[in-house]
This record gives sequence, C-alpha cells and structure tokens, in this order.
Amino acid sequence: MQCNDVPYCNGLSEYVLRTGKPQLIDHPRFLALQAAGEITEASGDLSFTSWLGVPMFIQGVVSGLLVVQGYEPGIAYSAADVGILSFVANHVSSAIERHQALEELRRSEARYRTVIENVGVGVVVVQGGRMVFANPSLVRIVGYPLDYLLSNPYTAAVHPEDVAGMVDRHQRRLRGEEVESFYSFRIITQAGAVRTLELSAVKIEWGKRDATLMFVVDATERLHAEQAQRMTLQKQAELNAMKTRFISMASHEFRTPLAIILSSVELLKYYGDRLPACEKSEVIGTIESGVQRMTGMLDRVLQLGKAEAQLLEFQPRQIHLAALCHSLVDDAYTHTQHLQPAATCQVVTDFTALPPTGCFDEKLLRHIFGNLLSNAIKYSPRGGTVRFRVYVDGAQTVFEVSDQGIGIPDDELPHLFEPFHRASNVGDIQGTGLGLAVVKNAVDLHGGQIEVCRVQPQGTCFTVRI
Repeated sequence: MQCNDVPYCNGLSEYVLRTGKPQLIDHPRFLALQAAGEITEASGDLSFTSWLGVPMFIQGVVSGLLVVQGYEPGIAYSAADVGILSFVANHVSSAIERHQALEELRRSEARYRTVIENVGVGVVVVQGGRMVFANPSLVRIVGYPLDYLLSNPYTAAVHPEDVAGMVDRHQRRLRGEEVESFYSFRIITQAGAVRTLELSAVKIEWGKRDATLMFVVDATERLHAEQAQRMTLQKQAELNAMKTRFISMASHEFRTPLAIILSSVELLKYYGDRLPACEKSEVIGTIESGVQRMTGMLDRVLQLGKAEAQLLEFQPRQIHLAALCHSLVDDAYTHTQHLQPAATCQVVTDFTALPPTGCFDEKLLRHIFGNLLSNAIKYSPRGGTVRFRVYVDGAQTVFEVSDQGIGIPDDELPHLFEPFHRASNVGDIQGTGLGLAVVKNAVDLHGGQIEVCRVQPQGTCFTVRI
C-alpha cells in the first residue's frame, strides 16, 4: 500500500509504522487520535469495533506491519492479543528475512558464477584426488573436455615429470603444512602440445570436506617471450663482447706488422745506401711479410663478414683433389714460415685412398684447410708431426688434420668456432681468432660437419666430413 520514497500520510497503518510500536485502537481512541492530529487521513472501511496493528522488524528496521480488524459487535482486542500478533509478526519477519537472504544468495551465486565462468583464469576445485569443479577457462587451457577432467585423477593432463611434485604439494597443503602458494608445472594437451601453467592454490571446505581451490593461468607464451628476450640480451652481450675482442685484436695484430713495416722503411730510408745487398733484401722481405700478414688478417675479417651476411657463394666444380691437398700443405708451410721455422714440424700426408677428382668449391676448401694446416703447424712450437689424411667413407669425403701441439682445453671446445675466440693456452703465439670461424662457415656451405677432439697425450685432431 505504501510506495518507496513516498511520505507517510496520517493514516492508521502509517501511525504504527511511524511510532514503531504495537497500537490497539478502538472507536473512542480513534476519535481521540483524530482530534490530536495523529490520524487525519484514515481511509477504507472505518466502521471497525476494534483495530490492532503491530510493526514488523526486518534486519532491525521497521519494514512493514501486521494488522487485524474486527467489525462484529462485541469484538475487543486485548493486551494478550497484542502479544500473540507480535509473536506472529516476528515469525513472518524472520521468514521474510530468510527469503530475502536466499534471494540475495541466489543473486550473488549467479553473479559469481558469471564471473567464474567468464574469467580468463582457470578455476578448479580438487577433492579426493579428482576435480569436482572446473570452469570453461580451465577446459580451454588444458585442452581436454570437461567430462574427461572430472572423471580422471586431477593429474591426468600433468606432464609425467611434474606429477610427483604437484601431488606432494597438494597433500602437504591438505595436511595444513606450509606450502608455497604459487608454482609452475607442465601439462600435455590432448593435441600433444607441452604447455607451462602457473598455479596458485588455497585449502578450502567444499561440501563440508577439505578441498583445494586452484587458480591456473597459461604462462607458455609469456615464458617464451621472456626466453626470447633473454636470448636477445645474451646475443647483444655476445655482440658487445665480440666488438671488444675485435677492437683488441685489431689494435694488437695490426699494430705489430705496422711497426715492423715502419721500422724497416726507416732503416731503408736512412741507411739503405750503406746496407749490404743481402741485408737490404732481408729488410724488404720483412716488409713484404708484414704486408702479407695484414692482408691475410683483412681477408679473414672480410670473409667472416660475408659469411655472417650470408654473402659467401658456394660454387662447386670438379677438381683434382690430391693436387689441391698437396698445394694446401705447401701454402701452409709458406704462411707459417714467418712465425716459426717450418722444418721443426714435419707434415705427413696420406692421400692414397683418395679418388683423382671430386666436386668441391676450391676456394672454400683453401679457406678450410689453409687455416687448419697453418694452425696445426703454428700451434706446434716444439715441433712434432702434423698429419693430413684424406679418404672416402661411403658417400662422404673425410679430411683429418691432427698435430702434436699445445692442444685445446676441454672447457673451451664449445666456443672454439666463435669469432675472435682464442684458447687460453696460446701464450705469445700470434693469431686473430677468426680462422676457425671462417672454417666453420665454409664447411657449412658444403653441407658438411666438422668435429674436434684432443689427441693423447697432447695435440688436436680436426675431422671434416663433406
């Protein structure tokens, strides 16, 4: 009868609501309340002999009333009737409160269900070793149908290597022990893809039994992005280190021959007319050797730059392989002559099992074995034997270059073919750290493989298969 936000009128019902107390009204009292201005707007059938109204309190606030009216002669409500009607009003109020609470609970449950079913995070409740609830996002993340998830152990989709850790954490959490609330694990989807998930969990009560509420997010893409970022940063650090090594190498390796050339030129300039012919020829030879050394270093830098930019050309053709190999040995002797006397290191060749011709890129082969043979001689300061063996193994041609030199530390083998890398045991032996990087690129262009191993008691063996 009374709408919200409408001021009360001065009627009988409004009088009870306004006072918040039970009101027992007969005809004489009705007239008295009218005269006092308390009830001036009463409506309806006012011919009652007795009228009783009691307020109804819902959540502590007067929110309605319960009224009985008697119209037959002789009816007169008493104080006992006030108690009875108040008792009934209290029960009705309680019923209304329960109904409102249930309605609010249903509305709240509907709101939460809407949130849980549409949130992008996977939500799952585990009880008794199985999932008893899983939202659509978990189904999407895990990649299995809901009925499969609810009818199998909760670890059914977990990667076998991560099951033990997940079960241990779950059981410790149920026992009330301290467990990290956030960790990652892997799953295998129905399509066979391995994905990394991140999980946070808390112990709850579900149906009056202990259970675990878990929130799951798919971290695969984020972890891949983080890994890519780490690799990018690592690559940048490697490039910076490479730049530093190049500057250091260039400043050292170019300064030495330049100083030798400059001193030789000054010697010829100021004392050339007094030098014997043999000494003058030796000085000129020193200049030529310095120029050749610098030219060789520039060639390797340019070769490596072309390889990094994928500008090296692979142009195979039929060549006389044995003749090329003999030529490579002679070139290696010549190249290392200014570093140490080649006579202190004997080169033994074995080309007996070699076919007369083969289809190779001669220029790239010279890069490969020119470097390997020169290194074998150069890094054998105490002499010994360098072996160069070439033979056919099925569809492959195998080239082996071994020496009895200083060897390579085992922990440095993985970095051997990186640009500007030089082993820690080279001492004062000159080098740029570019040769093996060029070798690796030339082998790759041939579609071949290169392996390196230590030779006991000391030395190194490089094996190239093409």
